[in-house]
Amino acid sequence: MRSGPPPAAVVAVSTAATGFGSIIAFAPGYIATALRTDLGLDRWQVGLVITVHFVFTAVGSLGSGRLTDRWGARLASVVSLLAVALAAGLAAVVGNYAVLFVAAVLGGLGYALVNVATTVAVASVVSARHRTVSLAARTAGVPAVGGLSAAAGVWIADRWGWEWVFAGLGAATALVALAAAWVLPDDHPGRSAPVTHRLPRGFGWFPVAAFLMIYGSQPMYSWSVPYLEESLGAEPALSGLLVGMGTTIGAGAMILSGLGVDRAGPSRRIPLVVTFALATGACSALILAGGTLGLGVAVLGVIAGISMQLACIGAMQAAFVDRAGPAVAQASALTMAGYYAGAVAAPTTFGAVVDTVGSYSWAWFIGSMLLAGAAVAPPPPARIPLAEQ
Repeated sequence: MRSGPPPAAVVAVSTAATGFGSIIAFAPGYIATALRTDLGLDRWQVGLVITVHFVFTAVGSLGSGRLTDRWGARLASVVSLLAVALAAGLAAVVGNYAVLFVAAVLGGLGYALVNVATTVAVASVVSARHRTVSLAARTAGVPAVGGLSAAAGVWIADRWGWEWVFAGLGAATALVALAAAWVLPDDHPGRSAPVTHRLPRGFGWFPVAAFLMIYGSQPMYSWSVPYLEESLGAEPALSGLLVGMGTTIGAGAMILSGLGVDRAGPSRRIPLVVTFALATGACSALILAGGTLGLGVAVLGVIAGISMQLACIGAMQAAFVDRAGPAVAQASALTMAGYYAGAVAAPTTFGAVVDTVGSYSWAWFIGSMLLAGAAVAPPPPARIPLAEQ
């Protein structure tokens, strides 16, 4: 019988699983120019695919906590990754606009489940002392894979076609599913084990803050490449490379910020969530200023904004695990529903604002205001006491 896997291995595989589980969410934005050229789409039509993905991520999040409690984190992770791999494969093989919606549905449901399952897997093997940095590393898989998609995907789509981007990402996701089946702990609870837990009173602020934070910041991923191309005159490959660098730097910054948040201790995590949300809003304003001050300012805003957003997510994840006790799966599911409700609202409305006013300026300004709202949403930490560690 195998001994339990090392915590570092669980975190590493969970990081890869979370990153590749997200591919259908962000790839259309990174290769939006290729999709629009090949399929004759408007910006809002590309945004609609991303929105459908996040609709089903938000809806799937509502049940993913119960599924993870019932199946265990390992089985839930494998099933979710196979669903995402199938979604990418269908997009690659069929290669039309309609199949992107099928992929968005499958990918959204898979992403919802893998987020909750990997959160539970990581929380089960790390101590409270290392909780933020471990969960931050897990979430850093999203910008890390996003960075690869932005940097390589634009070039691949331009050279061979956007279908090859989905083909490569789907094959990689299937390999990560195999790794999850081998490495993640077998935590299936069995038929007789309890599978539901009660969340603490006042927990509802987490999904509200998550909704506003993601609504305001998600366009930094989905619309930065087209913004740099169309408003600032950057070449498509250069735009993809710059945003890819930004997401990669953001992943590293997220992990470093997690170390600092862990050093501050559990009682300081909610105030740090507020600080990071305000900083992300300031970066959205910096991206807006880049339209006047130049490409360098806009790229700085994207890089810093992604870094601050990811730091905010990492601190928020640790904060809700601190307070959820044994209800980690339910807490993760509810908060993720807030995240992805915001992600539902962001891509299409952002694209629609740009199409309506003919400029990205108002869209970035609205994002800054939403992030300010995310900063004022949390109540004092004392209203939601820490669970026993």
